Amino acid sequence: MHKSILDITGDLIRIRSTADRPADLHTAVDYCATYFSDLPDIVIRRYEYNGKPSIVVSFDDAREFTVMMVGHLDVVPAALELFEPRIVDGQLLARGACDMKSEVAVMLEIMRDLHATGMRPSVALMLTTDEETSGRDGTGYLTREIGYRCRVALVPDSGETPEHIVLKSKGVLHLRIHARGLTAHGSRPWLGVNAIESLFETYQKIKALFPPTDDPDRWYSTCIIGTIAGGSATNQIPDCATGAIDIRFTEQYSLDELLEKIRAIAGDAEIEILSTGAPMYTDMTNSFVMLYAEAVRGALGVDVAEEITHGATDGRFFAALGIPVITSRPCSGGQHSPSEWLDIASLGDFKKVYAGAIEKFLSV
Repeated sequence: MHKSILDITGDLIRIRSTADRPADLHTAVDYCATYFSDLPDIVIRRYEYNGKPSIVVSFDDAREFTVMMVGHLDVVPAALELFEPRIVDGQLLARGACDMKSEVAVMLEIMRDLHATGMRPSVALMLTTDEETSGRDGTGYLTREIGYRCRVALVPDSGETPEHIVLKSKGVLHLRIHARGLTAHGSRPWLGVNAIESLFETYQKIKALFPPTDDPDRWYSTCIIGTIAGGSATNQIPDCATGAIDIRFTEQYSLDELLEKIRAIAGDAEIEILSTGAPMYTDMTNSFVMLYAEAVRGALGVDVAEEITHGATDGRFFAALGIPVITSRPCSGGQHSPSEWLDIASLGDFKKVYAGAIEKFLSV
């Protein structure tokens, strides 16, 4: 018997597909491939790059499509109990309920519904397993090396409700700083050079490039340090240290300009690039956006509302190719937190919007 969207969501949530569990990344991809196993004429292509598996599902052996639905199966780490979904007051509570296994479940069912029409529409579903770490080995690889393209990309990985669409997002630059020093006994600091202190000095210089403003939407560039490592004993001056920093930047910077500024102030520290992505923007008057707005009105009887986001999605790889990207999601929130939630009733609304938008996209 065919499973419901909610059941599929629960199945996917129970797969602990975090970056540190590569076997579960493969299990999640296997689940999605098996979902279509009774449809022998559907095209399923599987890829793997740097150990990260991906899958692209379509109706013909092409690399270019009218519509590409894009999702990811990896999630950020969480306590074990968050991988067992709970339903409380109409909400699904679990890791991945919002970000983004419920959206994947909807897109799986939409592909199945499209197959049932007997047509072979120019629609594809791309699912990857590294969005939470960089996206380079998933969507980045599939667009860069395999050459997947589309006229419009639907990326349900941000927003608050199906009618809230994100057309503008910040760029992302993840770096690792490697600082070197000279070890010595902790009681004789004048004989050594503390690499951890050097690391923080470099970080503070980089952070100073991005002062906050009084913008109420906080549309300014930011910089935080996410991880640090260094030292082996309390009474020993460390001779090496590393720190990973997360920069989210607005359209006031180009990526090349930003890297040039950072390298100029980094001094002797080595800068390693982990992940990049330019700011993303799709105009509200874009023809596909206007058709999406029509689909929202037809399905929900409301107008769309435009949002901005301070985060980044895999949509940035399509935006870099000049492809319009439309981002929304079911009514949900709390992603990356212990209180991640999904309004179960909104799953049906979200599917109606996506199905209606795809029908309109295929008609132009």
